[in-house]
Amino acid sequence: MLKKIIVFCAIIAINAIACASEIVVVAHEAGYYTSLAKHMQRWLKQQGVAAELATPETMAKAMEDSKLVFLVGFNEPTKAEFAALEERRAVGTRFVVFYSASPRLAAMMGVKPLGYATASYPGQWSRMNFSQNFLEGCPKSLLQTSTVLQRAEPVRGKARVIATWSDRTGRTTGEPAWIASPAGYWMTHVLLADGDEGLKAQLLGSLVGSVAPRLWNAREFAARKASEDASTRAFALRQEPRKGEIRAVWDHSGCGLYPGDWARTMRILKGRGVTDLFVNVAGAGFAHYPSDVLPRSKTFEQEGDQLKACLDAAKGTGVRVHAWVLCFNATRTTKERLEAFGRLGWRLKTKDGVLSEYLDPSNAAVRKYLLDAIDEIQARYRVDGIHLDFVRWYERSVKPPDAADVISRFVASARLHVRRPVWFTTAVLGKYPACVASVGQDWDGWIDSNIVDYVVPMDYTEDFAKYESFLRQHVRRPGNARRTIVGIGVTANESRLTPVQVINQINLARRYGCAGVALFDLDTTLEKNVLPYLALGMWKK
Repeated sequence: MLKKIIVFCAIIAINAIACASEIVVVAHEAGYYTSLAKHMQRWLKQQGVAAELATPETMAKAMEDSKLVFLVGFNEPTKAEFAALEERRAVGTRFVVFYSASPRLAAMMGVKPLGYATASYPGQWSRMNFSQNFLEGCPKSLLQTSTVLQRAEPVRGKARVIATWSDRTGRTTGEPAWIASPAGYWMTHVLLADGDEGLKAQLLGSLVGSVAPRLWNAREFAARKASEDASTRAFALRQEPRKGEIRAVWDHSGCGLYPGDWARTMRILKGRGVTDLFVNVAGAGFAHYPSDVLPRSKTFEQEGDQLKACLDAAKGTGVRVHAWVLCFNATRTTKERLEAFGRLGWRLKTKDGVLSEYLDPSNAAVRKYLLDAIDEIQARYRVDGIHLDFVRWYERSVKPPDAADVISRFVASARLHVRRPVWFTTAVLGKYPACVASVGQDWDGWIDSNIVDYVVPMDYTEDFAKYESFLRQHVRRPGNARRTIVGIGVTANESRLTPVQVINQINLARRYGCAGVALFDLDTTLEKNVLPYLALGMWKK
């Protein structure tokens, strides 16, 4: 039976009263920290440790029998919260503290806060390297690029550094990543839900095992993992490749797997049978290249022209490169640029009158701005495709009666600006026809009108029956299947898939006759845990 863990989330409503547990995880604030708590719940479940969710209001009750408490985002606990923590510490409970600047928490943990810091150069904090034999089952290192830290150091005689940060070149920065003391563990950032997720789950398991060995055992974990890996490999080897299918991946970062080394990323993609890359290099609020239309991003200023580097590395690999452009969404821009969009009257208002970070598709100047960006990309770079995303209204915005027509007219205009043989593809919401009413995205009509080469519905779900219902809708009309590249959420917010689940979803897309699939997202998890299995069989070259 899976062991119990309680995860505290500040805004999650729980109908039942939380029961006391040996392990507790507390997310102090709504939104971001709550999502991290959910990821911890998922990672712990992968380690054979079940997780429950509770609220801060049930904190004292949930910690009555606690041995280890995870504290996420406790920058400054309230007086009552700290009193509850002190009470538990007095009877031996240990804590794992993430990203805190609290002097009171630090003193309790034997740690000295050194203040907030931002990275002074790209990739400064890209890997956590743990001391040898720190904990049985603890990974030797973890990949994670953090751009900010709450710096800290151990108080002499009370704590010690157990992991330090190194940069993307492997050079140690000497900056503590993890500190251990008799009171528990302190991390100078948080565990992000990107890259090396399996190892992050293993790390959490080892921390649980350090205080409650009967809840997690390193040898049992290793044996179970070896068995699962062997089973997955055998399953992957039984798969067969399909000639001519599209095997795409989305790269949300726009910098590849190894920023600064696109050649390495392309070697991996070629070796794993990938045919197409949607690389996120542009949007209404940014450009990872020297654009004269869109605002140049910090990534471009620090890392150089990402589109050129990507295209140069792709030569001779057979991997087609599509410039992925975010259209009516400016969430990745600067505060100053967003304010400028507001002064121009470009930003959409929500139904309660608040300016959003989305742009108005009915504004002719906005449409021209985006079309000019498409023209610029094609004039300067020999891309294989233009891939448009966020070609839709903001779901919470005020929309005109002809909202769907406005979007369709823009897509038709973009078609005229994308010169064949360059592919023209669009990422779309999978729930059709609901997306027509909710965001004005009538992508069936785009196929009918032949204004897109392919649609890429984002069918992100772990529920196989729901996934199949999406596919049935996509192919219900003759000809739709061959114009559909199915988006699979390997590491999406909505879904986290095992290699077996990915293989099963690809097979179902094949069964329905779809042109291919696109996997989200190109990260360490996809690179290490999924692509190798696909290359054994179904994506074998």
